[in-house]
Amino acid sequence: MKKKFLGIICLIYTIIICYLIVTNSLKNFLAPQMQIYIKVSVIPLVIMTLVLLLDENPHYKFKWTDIVLLLPVIMLILSNDGRLTESLSKNRMTNYKVKTEKQVTKQTEKKKETKEEQENTNTVSDDENPYFKINDENYQNLANYLTFAPKSDKFAGKTIRVRGFINRSEQYIPNGYFSIGKYAITCCAADASYIGFIVKDNNLKLKENSWYEIEGTLEKAKDVSGYDIMAINPLNLKQIDESKEEQYVYPCYNYDDKCKEVTKYGLDY
Repeated sequence: MKKKFLGIICLIYTIIICYLIVTNSLKNFLAPQMQIYIKVSVIPLVIMTLVLLLDENPHYKFKWTDIVLLLPVIMLILSNDGRLTESLSKNRMTNYKVKTEKQVTKQTEKKKETKEEQENTNTVSDDENPYFKINDENYQNLANYLTFAPKSDKFAGKTIRVRGFINRSEQYIPNGYFSIGKYAITCCAADASYIGFIVKDNNLKLKENSWYEIEGTLEKAKDVSGYDIMAINPLNLKQIDESKEEQYVYPCYNYDDKCKEVTKYGLDY
């Protein structure tokens, strides 16, 4: 058995990778452009498994320290399906501290009045067509641009609809604001960071870490250093089923549309 240990390890890795591929669970660990390397690795793993298990005289001497090769298997089992819990976002956030401008436009005031009138409905009508419809393909790019880009203020007053989970971490979000977002991944789940949009609270009392769809208008705000940013003044919202939502989003070049969902807005940097 000891002589066949490496062969058994290779077999276990092969089965695990094949299972992740078949169940489409690789996306919980790796960005799309990285998955191809794992899929291709199945071929040499199968060859190594056969050689190590069928060779009667393998050039290998078992050492008890080789048990460490089982650690990735144990970690994978403990990770369940690999999805990060929403509560971890507090340790993986961009600094989103903001403060409101002292002066607001009449248009913003009018939107606030409209929000107060609709506050009890808490639904997003299907026939609305927001200017910015945030989806997975444009999520990461538009979250960065619409929140922080210096020229994003030209979109003040535009409607926006976004889905994600709520974060109210006091370390990053001041009173009167919260953030709605998802985890952004460039390479793998290890580099996942919470990315989202700043939203005015308006006494909505949304549940922490719960998933919502929010629609509102963009308006100017300032961060603690006095720099302009954009925030969402919510008009409508509804709670959504997190099991039907993609938890991770990636840079637009990871999707088939090759950034069409971003370029169609003609962003000015």
